[in-house]
Amino acid sequence: MWFLSVTLLLTTLLLCYAGYIFLIVDRRQEAAVLEDDLYGELDEKNYNFDLPEQIDIYEDLRVTEPTDKRTLPLALLERAKGDIPRIEQLERDHPRMARLFQKGLLPFCVWEQLLEAETLMDQEVNSVQAEAERLQKGWGAGVFSQAYQMLRKDREDELRAEAAARDAAVLSLSFTKLSGGVVSVTADGRKVTQQTQLVLRKECAQEEIAFKTEVNAELTTGCGEGERKYSCVVPELTLDASQDKQWKQIGSDPTGLRLQVRFVKKATTGPKVGFAVADIRATIPDSPSGSLAIGAAASPAEAAQPTGGAQCAHDHSHS
Repeated sequence: MWFLSVTLLLTTLLLCYAGYIFLIVDRRQEAAVLEDDLYGELDEKNYNFDLPEQIDIYEDLRVTEPTDKRTLPLALLERAKGDIPRIEQLERDHPRMARLFQKGLLPFCVWEQLLEAETLMDQEVNSVQAEAERLQKGWGAGVFSQAYQMLRKDREDELRAEAAARDAAVLSLSFTKLSGGVVSVTADGRKVTQQTQLVLRKECAQEEIAFKTEVNAELTTGCGEGERKYSCVVPELTLDASQDKQWKQIGSDPTGLRLQVRFVKKATTGPKVGFAVADIRATIPDSPSGSLAIGAAASPAEAAQPTGGAQCAHDHSHS
């Protein structure tokens, strides 16, 4: 009797503990559902879903009956590419909305909108496959696979472009003559840190700079939220007219932009001496703060000549 009482007591305690754990887990799951991104995206409890515009483009082309054999298949592939993100959206949204609906957190009308969207998408997939089969026998089974390969390549290209934009840097240099007149030079670079080589744009290579000018420099790195700007100003930069090639440091503040620029003397027939920018190397702070740094040019004795790094030659157009 004593053993049975202890067993019943232990069983009761275990059941109570299990119920408590179940209640905690259930509440956490409910909180997670409430925090679901989809729940926040529902605008006034409506599920917004639209078919791609490529459908209308394809139907208009089909009516005109183009004579070449490539226009319609390519348009159909674009239509299938436009369908795929919608298919992926429905595959993501259905399980999450089902959880909301089961918890009583989703109005029935919104659930019906999701089901209607899935029906529309099923009809669209069938239509695309039927059109592909009509255009080329046996293509219906593979049209979406081919469209997905094209879409995946587009996405990879987009990711590479975004990565390149995050690493990209554009330097704008303006040289203002003391007597007036401004010469602008632009250079491009990637992953600017310390003594990073920048590539002068082709159309800027022949710009002529006076031996005595005011210099304004601004370097923009990254894009979007990661964009940073650095700048420096030299009120008066004087180049040595007796030297054919010379390095000058522009900016000396370690918390701002610092440049080392190589100038070469241009062949001139008159009394005035002109120079062109041949090389640019940039240094920015290790921890970008986004602040603009103002620096003065170092004297010729202080300007250190950078070493290493081969000059690259690329043809860039103006931004």
